[in-house]
Amino acid sequence: MDIFAKLGIDWRLLIAQAVNFAILLFVLHRFAYKPMLAFLAERTERIEKGLQDAEAATVKLASLEEKEKEVLKAAREEARALIAKTEESAKKRDAERQKETEAKIATLLIEAEGKIQEERAKSMRDAKEELGSLVLAAVEKVIKEKMDPEKEKALIEKVLG
Repeated sequence: MDIFAKLGIDWRLLIAQAVNFAILLFVLHRFAYKPMLAFLAERTERIEKGLQDAEAATVKLASLEEKEKEVLKAAREEARALIAKTEESAKKRDAERQKETEAKIATLLIEAEGKIQEERAKSMRDAKEELGSLVLAAVEKVIKEKMDPEKEKALIEKVLG
């Protein structure tokens, strides 16, 4: 121990400092280092969990984007089908209306032809009657005698008929 004394070191003080250092090391290890390591381990675990969650969220987001694309694609196809169906329905409705219009026009034409035939027949009857009256008047003037209505009618029908 003389060596320590020659160097100016007090061995009792050295031992006291070593014991103090050991106590300090024990206290720091127990109350500072272990909680700090636990805190760092917990923080590392939370960061890793956050990264895993972020990765899972990214995968889920990609999956949701795929599903969204599929849903949009299905919606577009459904919309196209609906538009095609609507156009087809509109064409059918237009065709039906056109047929109805053509049928109405045909009916109106038939009615008009019937009216024309009736008017023509009436005009022919009127013309025959007027012609018969004119012929009768001419014949009366020629023969200067008046005929009774039955004879007139018989003569008119004979001439015209």
